[in-house]
Amino acid sequence: MTEVPEIPEMPDRFAPDAPRERQTIRLSEERLASFREWAENGTARTAAARVRDSEGRTALVQNRWSRGWILPGGAVEPGERPVAAAQREVREETGLEATIENVVVVVDQSYENEAGEAAFSAEYVVYAARAEGEIPSTEQLGVSADEITAARWFETLPERLHDGDLLERYL
Repeated sequence: MTEVPEIPEMPDRFAPDAPRERQTIRLSEERLASFREWAENGTARTAAARVRDSEGRTALVQNRWSRGWILPGGAVEPGERPVAAAQREVREETGLEATIENVVVVVDQSYENEAGEAAFSAEYVVYAARAEGEIPSTEQLGVSADEITAARWFETLPERLHDGDLLERYL
């Protein structure tokens, strides 16, 4: 396996005192190309939130590209703080107004092509968050059909949790 070089645009690691995990993501050249602009000229950072309510339930979403339920989250836009991105993504994907708290974990991601050759690196930051209320249907959220396909509260984590082996202990 090829070692992935650090991205020069991210000399300071985000939340250096937070727990860190490593993840290698192997994608087709076509999928890699769809992320390249974000990784090389954007922030190369994704923010998500582990949103819980007063009953201890966790809000999760499904989309067309993941295998199972995932945390609400998405790309951090240029000039946007990761905490603001996490809050925006929760609102867009669940309709909830979340209070973002501390960093739960940061995942250092290495993107590779199908042959295992390094393409670029990124960071995926997961925050703890609190929110209350009902999650509307995806039709009411107004999200595009190619993005979120379902959103709901869970009393216990579902079996089909995307990246569950990596994130489950933080959820």
